[in-house]
Amino acid sequence: MKKFLLVTFVLINTINLFASHVIGGDISVIGLGSNQFKIKANIYRDDINGQVGMPASLTVGVYEKGTNNLVTTVNVPRINLSIVALGDLCYVPDPNSIKIEEGIFESASFFLPNYVSGYYVHTQIYARNTLAINVNTGTAGMSFYCEIPNPVMGLNSNPQFTNYPADAYFCLSSSKVFNFEVVDPDGDSLVYSLVTPLNSSGTNNGTVAGAGAYPYYPEVPWNTGSGFNLSNIVGGAIPMSINATTGDITAAPSLQGVFTFAVRVEEFRNGVKIGETRRDVQYNSLNCTGGNPPTFLNNSPVMGETIPIMYNKLYCKDLVFDDINTSDTLYIETISEIFDSGAYLPTITPDAMGNHHYYYNYNGTSWSDSVVIPPNQFEASTGYYWNIGTVALRFCWTPSCNDLYKSYPVQVNAFSLGCDGKSQDSIIFNLDVIPPPVNFAPLNDVFTPYGTDYCQDISFKDTSLVDLIKIDISSSIFAEGATFPSLPNNYTYSDSIITNVANTSSNTQALGSRYCWTPDCEHIGNVYGLRAILSSIDCPQAIQDTISFDITVTPPFDTLEFVPNVFTPNGDGMNDVFQIAGVSNPCNDEVNVKIYNRWGIQVFESTDPIFEWDGKNNSGNEVPSGTYYLIVTGTFGSETIPIKKRTISLLR
Repeated sequence: MKKFLLVTFVLINTINLFASHVIGGDISVIGLGSNQFKIKANIYRDDINGQVGMPASLTVGVYEKGTNNLVTTVNVPRINLSIVALGDLCYVPDPNSIKIEEGIFESASFFLPNYVSGYYVHTQIYARNTLAINVNTGTAGMSFYCEIPNPVMGLNSNPQFTNYPADAYFCLSSSKVFNFEVVDPDGDSLVYSLVTPLNSSGTNNGTVAGAGAYPYYPEVPWNTGSGFNLSNIVGGAIPMSINATTGDITAAPSLQGVFTFAVRVEEFRNGVKIGETRRDVQYNSLNCTGGNPPTFLNNSPVMGETIPIMYNKLYCKDLVFDDINTSDTLYIETISEIFDSGAYLPTITPDAMGNHHYYYNYNGTSWSDSVVIPPNQFEASTGYYWNIGTVALRFCWTPSCNDLYKSYPVQVNAFSLGCDGKSQDSIIFNLDVIPPPVNFAPLNDVFTPYGTDYCQDISFKDTSLVDLIKIDISSSIFAEGATFPSLPNNYTYSDSIITNVANTSSNTQALGSRYCWTPDCEHIGNVYGLRAILSSIDCPQAIQDTISFDITVTPPFDTLEFVPNVFTPNGDGMNDVFQIAGVSNPCNDEVNVKIYNRWGIQVFESTDPIFEWDGKNNSGNEVPSGTYYLIVTGTFGSETIPIKKRTISLLR
């Protein structure tokens, strides 16, 4: 398991070694199996001020935990000696004033018997570098120390530290988050803590000159007169701290100088501590220059802007920052509750060169500006994405029904870490989740004559919708015989909309309902209201629109006419009868027809609205040719007939 961490180096030696200006190191035990082990150590010293060179070998003692009994002494020869490569883009030390030598030591395999309490390993070197301002190193040496469990547990090794950090410096009064890679070969859980560096003891096992209890060796005294202690290792407004899980160390010293500190890494298996190792390291605090914050390139959003976004539709936004110092590392993070509601950072499709394109100037139709940068890197320990010179981030979100009508603040922080320290820019805006607009086209009031088949389509279409929607139609006409006919799925509603689902079925984007009714006599003159409600099944409060209109049942419209004026009832099939021309209303027609001869004698009478006079009287006898007089009263079709009179000519 890999972890990143910032550390100081400590070793423990059973024999006093005399080398001056040691600045750090660590010791660890590597399990080889079958109770076989080897020891590895890294030692770092100031090669400018050091008067005695790196030792050719270390003599390391292995002790029983609890009894402090020496079990074995192991000779650990030096296998490599080199000068540490120091500096980065922001810090290039003068090789005539800063020069660190690294010695790597590794032993042959040796045997350890099973012992229930496990062992600790120790060697020591005198003396420490005296440049540190936070500890008193005038008479201090350095103990290198680690612990291992009972070999009966099986194969196990201590966590392994990496090389001395090239960027071992702070910027004065600027917060720095840093870490070193620590690997546990066995995949055990690691817990990190800052501890007081260990002094050399003057004895093999520390029981006489040392503390006599864990960690068995005395601690280097802090420079308490200047306010330094384990709770205030490097000073500053925010004390140095370490994340126990990730090993990330944060520090912001307020004094310029050199600081020594130590990190302990404990390993746990199944919740039980089985071992630990420690490292000392030395950091310089430099007077770095002040920096320029990153610049937010987007023209939208602006600080405090509220952006309405549609419920249940994908919304994506690119956010771009750059820095005047193009070599600075820029970090970016987005903080919002929308990430608890499904928002995410999508995978960007790279171009042919492997770069990512981000767009930040949208005019409502198209993107007109973009940046092209390498893929972001992700720092798992902090949760930040970063890039060099320019950093961008895209987030996407499809708000759910539960997000509707809510406003979500989004805060985007970008900060640069470069030669000029840390500087930050932030943008805060709001996302308001709104329902989609719907346009349920209104329908006009309807006038339909009785006895006529009347059908009406109510339809809706919006290709931008993703909800499952429905149309509910209500009216008292459905208690009067109106129905929804069975239609093919490919039926065309309103001459333009095909839903591909059955009549009145729920659907997305396209809906259709067709109802039909044939009004009867009792419906004439009545007005029936009809209401259609369009709504979402997925989220009822998201989509709802209503249309209403009236259906009025009318009688058949007619203007009373009498045809012909002259008729010849001779049986030739032409003009054989006299009748009323028009559309009758059998529900309401009440007609009285009387025909008189020229002497005023009534020869024919009828109350049939669709009567026909064939030239016979009511007794069935033919009347002679001549002029006759017609009087009509009552109601016919839609027309009220108060009195109508006219002359009829009968020819035989």
